[in-house]
Amino acid sequence: MMLDNIDLKLSKEQSGGADFLQSVPNCLTSIKSRGVTEYGEYVTGYLGKLKVSVTENRVKIFDSSLCKDYLGDNFKTLSKSDGRREIEKISDLLHLPFQNADVSRIDLAQNFIMQYPEKVYYSYLGEAKYYSRLEQNNGLYYQNNKRTLLFYGKVHEQKIKQQPIPELYQNKHVLRYELRFLKGLCKEFNLSELKAYLLYDEVFYNNLVKRWRDEYLWIQKISTKLNTMKATGSKKQFIENLALFTILELGQPSILGKVKEWQATGEISKKQAFELRQSVKEICTIPENNEVQNDLINELTRKVKEAARY
Repeated sequence: MMLDNIDLKLSKEQSGGADFLQSVPNCLTSIKSRGVTEYGEYVTGYLGKLKVSVTENRVKIFDSSLCKDYLGDNFKTLSKSDGRREIEKISDLLHLPFQNADVSRIDLAQNFIMQYPEKVYYSYLGEAKYYSRLEQNNGLYYQNNKRTLLFYGKVHEQKIKQQPIPELYQNKHVLRYELRFLKGLCKEFNLSELKAYLLYDEVFYNNLVKRWRDEYLWIQKISTKLNTMKATGSKKQFIENLALFTILELGQPSILGKVKEWQATGEISKKQAFELRQSVKEICTIPENNEVQNDLINELTRKVKEAARY
């Protein structure tokens, strides 16, 4: 499980001075394009299911699923040992030391067979610090300029792409959770360089999995019911409980969107908008030791923790 799309770039220096344009195109199963730009000659093609771009100074594997190339479909994801064998396979086919290639993108993913349709879980995943939340027809995105968190229906995606669905997942509700590291990976992991061989280094791989888990846990979870609501003589507590009913009915993203609209039209100040957003988030927060929590979120959280553990 876990490893999915990985972008790799091997420089001429890292290869020991190989003549890329002479050797690599001969290894590709099909040539997509070739030509000359102001930066020199280039060739693009495929190595199995992997997209490959070749110039005089580098070979790049990009926008490709290593697990689809290695396992035959992108429903599955690569384990640490599978990742090692895939890097070795690429190295053997291209006759290049791709274990020394720089890594510029890492996608971590796992499929979960859920009790209910995938969409019902999205509305109970609230805001996440440093991310913009965007709910779409078949998915929920959390995005910033370096990372993306993504939840979507995997079976639905396969049907849209007219790709086969493995027997294990047929007629099931399959929710896929992905964490994509897209930019600044060395800074992200506090490394001077990030090489392909680290993808199957036990310490680094375990840290990746922990980060995948933690990014999910840092998303604010929203309560679904007020079974915890008890009789109260507190006017403040009573109003907060009523406010929670309203937020759950309309959806936290809709409420926060309205606050953003007020700020954009100048009806409230930036400071007032910040305070309102904080108030909404505080109302929606489920205390960690709350006995009555969201059953849907409990199901998803349990599966994420189990996947990270095993």
